[in-house]
Amino acid sequence: MTVTELQRLYQDQLLVEAIIESSAEEAAWIVEFRHRRGGLVLLTDVYGKECHCSDIDDASRLAQKVGFKQVRIANK
Repeated sequence: MTVTELQRLYQDQLLVEAIIESSAEEAAWIVEFRHRRGGLVLLTDVYGKECHCSDIDDASRLAQKVGFKQVRIANK
């Protein structure tokens, strides 16, 4: 889902957590959001391709843009 779509879910209180994880691509990070009903929702571009961030700070900024003040960084 895009940032705009995720912002709507956040405003409707359907997202409960933002999570940053290392991507399968080396040296990249992805942002996922835990949905209130269970499961994870991935941040994507308008074409549905997962967004990759070059560092944790960029990923955190995207999660904050959705609305979250705190972000969990997942350990793999």
